[in-house]
Amino acid sequence: MIVLSGVASGETAVTGYDYRYRMKLGEIPWEEAETLTQQRAWVEVGGLLPGTTYEVQARIVSGDAVSDWSEPGAAQTLLPEASYFARFRPVLTFRQEQTGSTGLQNAVARTILEYGYGYETKEVYSTDSDLLQRGIVNVHMQMGLPRTTERWGTWWDHGRAEATRAVLDSGAVTVIRESRGPVWWQSAFLIPQYTAEANPGLRSVEDLREHWQLFTGAGVNGKAGLITCGTGAGFTCEKINESQIHGYGLDDVLTAVPSLNWDVRHGTIIQAFRERRDILFFYWGPSLFSVVLDTEYGGFYRLEEPPYSDECWNHMGETPTEDVTHACGYDDGTAHIVVRSELLDSASSAIDLFRKWTLSNSAVEEMYAILYDLQQSISPYPDESEYREVAVHWLRTSDEWKAWVSEEIADQVLAALQ
Repeated sequence: MIVLSGVASGETAVTGYDYRYRMKLGEIPWEEAETLTQQRAWVEVGGLLPGTTYEVQARIVSGDAVSDWSEPGAAQTLLPEASYFARFRPVLTFRQEQTGSTGLQNAVARTILEYGYGYETKEVYSTDSDLLQRGIVNVHMQMGLPRTTERWGTWWDHGRAEATRAVLDSGAVTVIRESRGPVWWQSAFLIPQYTAEANPGLRSVEDLREHWQLFTGAGVNGKAGLITCGTGAGFTCEKINESQIHGYGLDDVLTAVPSLNWDVRHGTIIQAFRERRDILFFYWGPSLFSVVLDTEYGGFYRLEEPPYSDECWNHMGETPTEDVTHACGYDDGTAHIVVRSELLDSASSAIDLFRKWTLSNSAVEEMYAILYDLQQSISPYPDESEYREVAVHWLRTSDEWKAWVSEEIADQVLAALQ
């Protein structure tokens, strides 16, 4: 129900109101709800999709004259209530963390499990690695195993990897399978697609020796600048990026330029793309930011690097930067679904879903595009309702997930979302 109030300016009498509404996502035209008389300042609109944000506008009618439409307001409709049978099943508690793709995977899984299988689900936000071991959560849709965690954590403190290893060795959990595919990547040597097209000789890090002057706008002391991941927090990528510059023999023409925080880094990169300036920067994907660069700003090009090896990685990480003799690219990352082991028996239908689960990179990118369309910002921390709306929209429009469930379950999910 939309509730609005207002009066016409001056002495003009109000004879009614016009209302219109539309889904916020997609290119949906406005639909007028009703023209009311007798100055009734509300209208009830039925037949709306659940879990969906709608924009609404109103205007004043005075005889044959109408005012301008009001600024849009927005509200999200409720999702259906959980199944009656949920009370007879274990509650599935998902871990949420500071990664957008974890939120997306949680939202998709929870929606399927609630409306397809009748489970009650909830979500707990925490950066603690031992929530599964302690039984506070019983599902983690995107756990980086120790090898991956070491490459995304801090070089000076591998506590995250050690904590993950302790959880896996505790016997309390079971690794089901990889949840995303094929991988996610990171690179310190990204350039705009328009820069690559204008400079066909710039295809690898070796080519930077001849093209470094393109990137002096962000540099210091006459050198080119690499917008790195560093904020002084000691992340692995800070050390690795500096080691790569030295190991590739570029430290006389290229320097790593840190940012105060992620908002500053995002703003610096976006502004360069808007002005079509050349910029060299670190990022990873699939991510909300990489998708926005692709869909809104023409995309980016990843310069070729020597392939990852354990020997090269350890050399870059453990050797003082000034003594690094060679370098290579980052290792691609993987993520796994991990559950409390008691769910293998008590939630066997959920486990069957997880064993068939594999969310493609293209699906992750599609959902990030939906998320950006919904929020119109690069917020790193959407709320749970936004993740849910993205998942609901994706489930309505994608067939990928139907390979994980029976036709009957798919029909039940879709019926609940209409």
